[in-house]
Amino acid sequence: MKNIVLPILVLCLTLSSCNKDEISVFDEPFVHINFNNVSTANINSSRRDIASYYIYLSSKPLEQDMQLDYSIIVGDGLKENVDFKILTTEYPMVFPIGINRRPIQIQWMDNVVDPSKDNTLTIQLNSNNLNITVGFPGPDANQSKLVLEKVNN
Repeated sequence: MKNIVLPILVLCLTLSSCNKDEISVFDEPFVHINFNNVSTANINSSRRDIASYYIYLSSKPLEQDMQLDYSIIVGDGLKENVDFKILTTEYPMVFPIGINRRPIQIQWMDNVVDPSKDNTLTIQLNSNNLNITVGFPGPDANQSKLVLEKVNN
């Protein structure tokens, strides 16, 4: 008898507490940029490599290609072809049917930066032709942009 009562008691307690702190579930498509699950990342000023920063489409299969408008915003402390070079030139970025991940590639160059200036490069997702939510659903629109800040060693 004890073997039956205990599991039933645990099940009842579990079910009665499920409504507390309920999590909202979003069932709408969205597009976001994710780099190690952070919104800001430091880039060492002596870095010399090519990095890929991925944009993800989270959606059920689409019926047509999605075209994503995005911006690369460069702070006044960085110079293209001195501190970095944007290798991805596709604009708008097209997500063909069935493709859910696309990179923006940046070549980082070894160059000391002036710490008193804005040494950021921001990848900002703006809009798309299918009116899919940009960033995570919700009021904060998390992961709608990624800020990369070049810092000295």
